[in-house]
Amino acid sequence: MTDLLEKLKLAFFPRRCGICGRVICFDEELCPECSSSLPYIEEPVCLKCGCSKKNCVCRKFSRETEYKALIAPFYYEGRVAEGILNLKMNAMPKLANRHGREIANAVRKNYKEIDFDFVTFVPMYKSDLSDRGFNQAELLAKVVSSECGIPFKEILVKKRKTKMQKRQSAKDRFVNMYGAFELKKGVNVDGARVLLIDDVKTTGSTLTSVSLTLKAYGAKEVYCAVTAVVKLKDGVQKDGKLDNGAEDDKDDK
Repeated sequence: MTDLLEKLKLAFFPRRCGICGRVICFDEELCPECSSSLPYIEEPVCLKCGCSKKNCVCRKFSRETEYKALIAPFYYEGRVAEGILNLKMNAMPKLANRHGREIANAVRKNYKEIDFDFVTFVPMYKSDLSDRGFNQAELLAKVVSSECGIPFKEILVKKRKTKMQKRQSAKDRFVNMYGAFELKKGVNVDGARVLLIDDVKTTGSTLTSVSLTLKAYGAKEVYCAVTAVVKLKDGVQKDGKLDNGAEDDKDDK
């Protein structure tokens, strides 16, 4: 009887790959493609951009970040990119479980010497959150908190709606996000070492803006961790737009 109920459940609610979200067999965790080939970031890693040092283009830019370091398990490409878009655009919040565990593995590997006071996430504007019903960054942060034993705190709000980051230049992305976040009333981050979670990092403008806010309120250091980073090619195209084809920030975050 139990087996029959399980089969009926799977018929109506099929099992999905924990990375990309495609339908898989009932005894699988990942689809064959994700099991055999995922765009993991190889060590050694540049802690400024999160890319493998062989793919790092930081020397081509003069932009500074307000966060101490940034890490990610994956590059934003292939099935990982598909999974992130499915997570936030096609209402598959369960994908945050596997993505969050992958982030947690990267945190344990790269931030093992750091004693964080708490983990938090990049907030969404209230109307965007209402439309979607969840914030994927919050779901990821809760998984990282549980996996790594770091206290979880919801401390930030996005106080104004911003333009979509997609197809904007790196400079315009930073201007767009500047001053968009603030601390919740009654929250104290003075002297705190914060682990900040989001889903994708392209130029780092969003993470820089949030980190700047946290430091303005007294945070000692901000370390970032995301599911995936965009592997920049030549940095920017002639028209100033990002040369990476990234589809992040469709949620106007």
